[in-house]
Amino acid sequence: MRGAPVMAFLPALLAACGLPAQSHGLEDVGPKFGVTHRKVIRAAGKAVDLSPQQAVAKINDPDCGWSYIDQAQFCKPLHDLVGLRKRIIKRPVLTTVEVLLKPICGKVSTHLMTGYVHKPYPPVYEALAKLAGFDSSVIIRGVEGGITPALNKPAKYFEYHGLDGALEEVNMTPADLGIEQSQRCEPVPASVLREIEGEDAVVDVEALAKVSAEAGLAALDGKAGPAQDCLRYSAAIMLKHLGKADTLRAGADIAQKAMEAGIALKRFEAF
Repeated sequence: MRGAPVMAFLPALLAACGLPAQSHGLEDVGPKFGVTHRKVIRAAGKAVDLSPQQAVAKINDPDCGWSYIDQAQFCKPLHDLVGLRKRIIKRPVLTTVEVLLKPICGKVSTHLMTGYVHKPYPPVYEALAKLAGFDSSVIIRGVEGGITPALNKPAKYFEYHGLDGALEEVNMTPADLGIEQSQRCEPVPASVLREIEGEDAVVDVEALAKVSAEAGLAALDGKAGPAQDCLRYSAAIMLKHLGKADTLRAGADIAQKAMEAGIALKRFEAF
């Protein structure tokens, strides 16, 4: 739910690379009220209120292989706390633990991909992920706590394999994947900023969701640029983590080919 909004398209890309995937989220929640996967996917013209059964059907569909499922659909009591969380203002513990919910589980195994900002978080997420029963996990030091590493500087992620597996640190650079960017992620265009007299400009969230949808669709259809690099960076990490690629560069190449061939876009459109 955090980080580069174009990551709403990552599950479709992973599906195109042979990894069934799903993301979950909600319309918005305090304290940041950012651009959520729900907003971006809706802006791209897709349904965002599927039942758990409908979401599973999309993942099992060989032409689709991915899904988004909203918190209001799979855990309404938690979603009913959105108003309270707004009044609390500060980030509550729910913001940390809700990413570990498992609205859909794989028959054989289920894996977690999440992001963090603060250095103490990886072992915390590891313990929670194992408690929740995730067979493996990738915990990425991402932009704004999301799952996109910065495109212009060295990065790291932590992973474990198996509930008894140790947490290991993996260091990398964008060059390892053939990425060369001067900016850390897809920039926020000036067109989505609203000027308020006497105050700093603020982002028009709905306008940014629309722009992010356009950028994500273009990336899935093979358009090069920061949006596509964000997607293939995160996809490469997961492909390597789950043994679909021997190296990050190989994973990035698999993701790149899926986008250039239009396979990733077809997967998204099948949702």
